[in-house]
Amino acid sequence: MVLKFIFQLDSNNGIIEKILLRAAKELNIKLGLSRDIKNLYAFIEGNENDIDNFSRKISTEMPLSIFLKSLNAEVVEEFQNDLKIDFPDLNVAPCPRCLKEVKDPENENYYNPFHHCEVCGYHVNEKLKIENEKWKEKFENLADKLKKEGRIYIQTMNGRYEVTTDLEDAEQVVAVDLAAVATYFMSFDGDAKALASIEKPLVRLKTNLSFKKEFGLSVPAYFVKLPDCMVLELLCEEIKNDIKLLGLKKTDKNDDFSFEIDNNDEIPVAVVTDTRNHDILIESGERGLLPKYEKCLGKNIEGSYSNYIAVSKDDKTVIKKAENTEEIKIKIPFAGYFGVLNQWNLEDKVTMGFAFYKKDENKIMINSPKFGLVEYVDFNFKFEKFEDVFAAIKVMNETGEKLIENFSNKEPELFKNALKADLNTDSQGIAYLWGLIGIVLGFADNIDDAYKKLLEYANFAMAKKGPRIDYKMKDKNLDPLWAIRTAMSFKLAGVDNYLLSFGVVESFAEFLSNTYEQVNKESPLDGAVIVGDLFEGEFLNKIYTSIKKNYPTFTPRALPISGPIEAYGSAVINAKS
Repeated sequence: MVLKFIFQLDSNNGIIEKILLRAAKELNIKLGLSRDIKNLYAFIEGNENDIDNFSRKISTEMPLSIFLKSLNAEVVEEFQNDLKIDFPDLNVAPCPRCLKEVKDPENENYYNPFHHCEVCGYHVNEKLKIENEKWKEKFENLADKLKKEGRIYIQTMNGRYEVTTDLEDAEQVVAVDLAAVATYFMSFDGDAKALASIEKPLVRLKTNLSFKKEFGLSVPAYFVKLPDCMVLELLCEEIKNDIKLLGLKKTDKNDDFSFEIDNNDEIPVAVVTDTRNHDILIESGERGLLPKYEKCLGKNIEGSYSNYIAVSKDDKTVIKKAENTEEIKIKIPFAGYFGVLNQWNLEDKVTMGFAFYKKDENKIMINSPKFGLVEYVDFNFKFEKFEDVFAAIKVMNETGEKLIENFSNKEPELFKNALKADLNTDSQGIAYLWGLIGIVLGFADNIDDAYKKLLEYANFAMAKKGPRIDYKMKDKNLDPLWAIRTAMSFKLAGVDNYLLSFGVVESFAEFLSNTYEQVNKESPLDGAVIVGDLFEGEFLNKIYTSIKKNYPTFTPRALPISGPIEAYGSAVINAKS
């Protein structure tokens, strides 16, 4: 009898595969692995009892993964085993088996924070010289000090932190379990899956009324995670009956618990979308994702971007962090776009690419096997001073002239401050435009801070729908003046900063979605590609959700929305040149 398990799995980093291989070895059962671009297949050959034992074992030891979409099984006649067993070495949060073992008083690894297995763990350089029977006492003492003094300073597997019961200025919040998340935050099924996954990302969650009542804080949202290493896991085990949430702040101190570890990976930040299946996208970070293996592009092919490098050799391309990388010689939007196309085998399909970057070009592109790459829409605009912005709106039409007059009369401080604002910045495209809007709304006196504040307001807004901001084309370039003037109009109408910022972001996502739909009506497209570091938080959610309702949507496969994918994409382009 051959049973075929079908894992719809975007990642090929080997976490699921390693658990399957370990289970088969321990049960002495024949296992074969195979995969295509979307699925991992596991073939189990044996009698009914063998297959039942294997199924039970993986049901208890298989972790949730943000990249595992579904699992099905069927009886087949043919056994397959053609997957090369070669997986990258990753820093990974504890797996279900190791978590169970460290909490079992009869296990030799009871309360050992350095316990790991072939599936999970971190690269620890040095172990503390404490006998196993003393580990429980160590964490009891840490918990007692935290309860009495309100803070401790510890090394975790992901950095040094001040761990505190005071959440007001917390950079991250650790919830002891999912019940605590449900009690204090506005969270849904997709959020729970992301938080509980073995990737253990940070998820931005809005606080609820229970949080505000209990903690006396009006902070609208936090980056929240569950314990993502054994140190935090065992600390939370000791405090869970008394303390439900912990605040973390980066520090140089580790006075209360210290050890050496070789881990500079950034913690992933996940965006849980409003799609029907609550798709989970990685906004940033790399822990558990890099180094990553992709298909071979040819020998001695390299690409780089930021602090990432892609090197193609032997039979694979390795994407990893690098301390020193050469400046990318390929336009970054093209690198991001072609990186995603290659990952998903879309180079012979007709796709529209949305490639948006904070400090680089923003482009809407179309790629087709017939016409090649077409740059469809640009986002090039700059102003020397805000006086030029107001002057340009004035001469648009009579309504524009009246708007500037009304704004200067009814919002004189905002008008004067905008005229004094610093417009010098490296920001380009939409980040620059949103910075201009943030300035005229009074969020900051410079482009970069105003952009960040606008995005913060949009991410924290308690809204499902915002005011409609106009985004209109002028030839093949976006005209920035319409968005600025409609934002000013809503400000004069008394719309609050949160709702107005939400509308700025949401309306642009709708503009992009409408652009796709218009082109698709004239010439059918096979999907939309979304890539670039401008896509984060609510903006990433809105654009992905808007298009995903009706069309195939592709983001970097098992990678953040920007960073490693441009390094890989530049290697893809180099391989073709």
